[in-house]
Amino acid sequence: MKRVFIPVLTVSLLLMAHFAFAQCPSARDRNLILTDGMAEVTGQNDSARISVAVVTQGRNLEQVSSENADKTKAVIQAIKGLNIKDLKLKTSDYRVTPQRDYKVRPPKINGYEVHNAIEITLEGFNPEPLSKSVSMMIGKALESGSNNINHIQFYIKNKSALEKQALKQSTQEAMDRARTLAEAAGVKLKRIVSLSTQPVQIPTRQHMLRAAGMKTEASAAPPIEIGETQIRVQVSIAYEIE
Repeated sequence: MKRVFIPVLTVSLLLMAHFAFAQCPSARDRNLILTDGMAEVTGQNDSARISVAVVTQGRNLEQVSSENADKTKAVIQAIKGLNIKDLKLKTSDYRVTPQRDYKVRPPKINGYEVHNAIEITLEGFNPEPLSKSVSMMIGKALESGSNNINHIQFYIKNKSALEKQALKQSTQEAMDRARTLAEAAGVKLKRIVSLSTQPVQIPTRQHMLRAAGMKTEASAAPPIEIGETQIRVQVSIAYEIE
């Protein structure tokens, strides 16, 4: 009796599962309109990240390192002396590179280069004070011993409001496109079956300034434009139609 009952029960369950699956077609089996929308919003930058460096070279590593340390301390003290509110400083890169003479075999070390980079961060500023502060810091860094301005990056500290605005606009555009397609095709939109989004990366522009070998009289504070940041969002939507 058990040998008969188990196969029959199994077949019955399989038939019930197949019937239930047939009543719930997957998204691939539905009539759908697929479309997307994209929006880009722009906001004024309110923050900056600047990398300044002191690079020293010489034959004796101890002397080169000591010279670099003295100049780096002078740069840090000069920037702090500007008394800019909420200023943040940290060492972002420190390296010692042997200078080799490859004309001889084996190559011979004939000197060293010490590179000490300081990252300066300012956040949550109005445009004019931010521009003025960055300009003063660069000028002061060059004046006090820095001979490399690696980069200046401007950005927006809190982008959530702009991201929400871009999401709303891109979603509305995707829905409008779906309505236009449905009207042109003579069908009706039934309901949304899929909605997704993803940010679209826009390369961050970095201002590159090189000051190696510059004389003191050439290190006046440069004019700085802080610019704007673009935020781009794409939304994809799928409507079931009838």
